[in-house]
Amino acid sequence: MRNQATTDAPADLRPREDQELIAACLDGDQSAWAALITLYQRLIYSIPIRARLSADDAADIFQSVCLKLYEKLSTLRDSEKISSWLITTTTRESWRVSARNRRESVPGGTEHDDWDGLSEIPATAPLADEQRQALEQQQIVRQSVEALPERCRNLLTMLFYEKDELSYADIARRMKMPVPSVGPTRARCLEKLKKLLEGKV
Repeated sequence: MRNQATTDAPADLRPREDQELIAACLDGDQSAWAALITLYQRLIYSIPIRARLSADDAADIFQSVCLKLYEKLSTLRDSEKISSWLITTTTRESWRVSARNRRESVPGGTEHDDWDGLSEIPATAPLADEQRQALEQQQIVRQSVEALPERCRNLLTMLFYEKDELSYADIARRMKMPVPSVGPTRARCLEKLKKLLEGKV
């Protein structure tokens, strides 16, 4: 699987509580597994992308982390938040792939003058608290956006998650609404999002 899975879940797979999803996965519910992966795939992909790894490397890391998650599901039922576990696991996988890429980039397997071998040492230290908190908060925002009504979800996705910045005219055309309505609709949707985020971030 080289291509990133779709980020849109069917309506019946909208985010449920982590522990509820994990319990359903352990009971063999394939739709729950699909919902769990859909819920966290952006978080997983964001880490190797931030590390400036290639799309193929990010896809390989995504597969590896999903496999590890599947293997560890039973131990996550009553333990730390799944987002924290995923951040740590994905970060370590990204370090591993980065170190492998550096080794493979050395001609003939010889070391560069500035190669000190430190990247060969497995990185086991926990992720910096600030970075972990930022990633967890980003995941909370993503889940809250997913919980919005479809119109608001689509609008905020186009405003804040599209790779290319879209003008209000572009958004109005895509959403089949008057251009003057984009701003007020944006404000209403952000207010709904703010209410969903109260007490979470």
